[in-house]
Amino acid sequence: MIKKLMLRIITIVGIIVIITAIIGIITSIYITTRPMDKTAVKDKTTKETIKPTGKPKNNVYNILSMGDSIANGTGDETGRGFADYYADSYKKDTKQTVNVNNIAVNGDVSDGLSQIVRNKETSPIIQSSNLIFISIGGNEIKQFATSDDISSLAGIKTVENHYLSNLGNVLKKIRSENSKCMIVFIGLYNPFGDDITQDKLELLDDWNYETQKLVSDDSNAVYIPTYDLFKYNMKKYLTIDNFHPNSEGYRAIARRIGETLKNK
Repeated sequence: MIKKLMLRIITIVGIIVIITAIIGIITSIYITTRPMDKTAVKDKTTKETIKPTGKPKNNVYNILSMGDSIANGTGDETGRGFADYYADSYKKDTKQTVNVNNIAVNGDVSDGLSQIVRNKETSPIIQSSNLIFISIGGNEIKQFATSDDISSLAGIKTVENHYLSNLGNVLKKIRSENSKCMIVFIGLYNPFGDDITQDKLELLDDWNYETQKLVSDDSNAVYIPTYDLFKYNMKKYLTIDNFHPNSEGYRAIARRIGETLKNK
């Protein structure tokens, strides 16, 4: 009798354990496969429609990031990028509410950015921004940096001049919408290391130099050099694709931005 009772108890306990385990498994599957809350995480690979917010408000510091994949934060394991890291630092230092709008597009070139700033949907975002980050040009110069033949110097200069013309128009359009915001342009670094030849390095140097001159014509704009940041830290600062920065690389860019803007 006692043996039968013990057997029943053991059986019941075993059934309870199995049911509990099954419920746990089902719950785990639900949590890991349910749709992500779209209000909690922003997909920066798609453009967002942002409602007009008017002119900058005193209680909110608005940051806008535009341009290519570097501006987008591509490669950052945390899904953030230099704009978000700078925003964190600014918020900590000022105790001010900070808002980041990121309309950067992976793979974009200066033609694409020129079109974006002219879109009527972009106008209110520019108008409401206190700080605008721009990263562009890397995809244009990449075609020469990875090419085996850059003998056509005239062709390269044509591309560079077209890029500079586009960038000039982008800056003018921003200023027509917002005369007071700070504009920060992120310079190009060399992700190719020793695999790039000296003539291509000179091309990169000239590209950065001409860009810096153009940006410097605006008294409320700054050019942020990144070449030296990555030169001796490529393994530390680049992600697995050996082209885009990782989180440490983006943090390094953000720190340099912060150091530069403190002196403005």
